[in-house]
Amino acid sequence: MSASDVFFNLLADPDPPSQDTANAFIAQADALIAGYLTLPGVDLLPDVPAMHQARGMLALVLYNRRGAEGETKRAEGDVVTWFESMPDIIKIQLRPFRNARAVAWPPSSGSTPL
Repeated sequence: MSASDVFFNLLADPDPPSQDTANAFIAQADALIAGYLTLPGVDLLPDVPAMHQARGMLALVLYNRRGAEGETKRAEGDVVTWFESMPDIIKIQLRPFRNARAVAWPPSSGSTPL
């Protein structure tokens, strides 16, 4: 199932957006996921079903946030809404794709220590 299929299946809207609009939100989701996974580009995202699921879900989250861009909290009457940059449910799905980075200190530049 592609990210687009996940997006439209979860949306279940009688008046869904166009495929071009869905693709634009999927492209935004790809960029956020690549940044979260510290990948240099979206072309390096793994092509596996679990990644398609996360891409489609994040695209749907971004689509549902239309009109609230840049907000972290919104209060309307008694209803208070908080916005996360990336929901935990998506971070959990992306956890297997995270790579640990190790850094040695002091750097080994071939020089002798002082």
